[in-house]
Amino acid sequence: MEKRIRHTLASTFDAEVAETARLDNLGGHASLRIYWRIHLPLELHPPRVYPRGESTLMAMVLPEGADPFESAEGLSDDSPSPERMPFVDVQHFLADIGMPVPSIDRVDMERGVLFLEDLGDELFEDAVLAAHGDDGVADLYRQAIDLLVRFQCAVHRSQQKGSSDCIAFERRFDAELLRWELDHYLEWGLEAQLGKEAVEPVADEISACFDRIVSELLELPQTLVLRDYQSRNIMRKKDTWILIDFQDALVGPFVYDLVALLRDSYIELPDRSIEPLVDYYAARGAAEGLSWCDDVDAVRRAFHLQTVQRKLKDAGRFIFIDREKGNPDFLDYYEPSIQYVRNALEHLDGFEDLAEVLASVEPAW
Repeated sequence: MEKRIRHTLASTFDAEVAETARLDNLGGHASLRIYWRIHLPLELHPPRVYPRGESTLMAMVLPEGADPFESAEGLSDDSPSPERMPFVDVQHFLADIGMPVPSIDRVDMERGVLFLEDLGDELFEDAVLAAHGDDGVADLYRQAIDLLVRFQCAVHRSQQKGSSDCIAFERRFDAELLRWELDHYLEWGLEAQLGKEAVEPVADEISACFDRIVSELLELPQTLVLRDYQSRNIMRKKDTWILIDFQDALVGPFVYDLVALLRDSYIELPDRSIEPLVDYYAARGAAEGLSWCDDVDAVRRAFHLQTVQRKLKDAGRFIFIDREKGNPDFLDYYEPSIQYVRNALEHLDGFEDLAEVLASVEPAW
């Protein structure tokens, strides 16, 4: 992998830069992509001119032989095959509509290496953990909600001007994909842990509830969603919050990214903080002309409904990553995800049956 990066450095700059640059492997978290920080040499004669005048770059490196167009997340069978790498395609769209995203300095498809702007090390998660008191945390989340509303408004304006050719608009959370994510929980969250025999007596009842969830989610206003808008996918550089994970963007329920943010697997906000932040989103969205934010009660219901779908999927995913990928790092987030679901169902009229059946079989309930 390091050899591939140095080859791309040589073709981007020159052999001396490639040979003398220092590379730090930063890993890849839950992604198949591995990130490296490149420390570009400064004491060269003549001096080299680097992008933005900065002495570091980030390298996004795909595993050897990996399909650069493949999504790590599920997609509908009807999703089109992209003509260019989704990360690059969506980055271009987001930059065009004025959203803060890292610059792409080089795309080397032959070697599976991309050079990106180095945003530093401060994640939104880091800022929240360092914040002072509830007021400090709430202020940070209001900043993230402001960025989300800005994104949704920018997308709305771009659609009013004409359809975009970005791949994200050709993919959507249709009934098939929403249901697949719920079934992912059924398969890995329940059957893999308890055995199919233990789940079979309640499988039909769970399935009927899942159908109702999917049906109601599809009736919500739909817009472009980033899909994983959470504390480890927002970074701060020079006092600006920047989006870093958007390659799986697609059209889905308007509230999806708000759920990803406020029901994050990595930061557990106290329940008392959630409703004020959901209401803040509704107020900010309504003020900016997002019609789906006009009814705060509808926004609250949509938030809780999407929480059930998203966090069941996450719970199943954590078991899948452990059992199929050999990575147990996310198992600690299983129980909090189920508790998010439990809390959401307590706020949802019409899904008492799902709460009862999950209480009878889910180990983390």
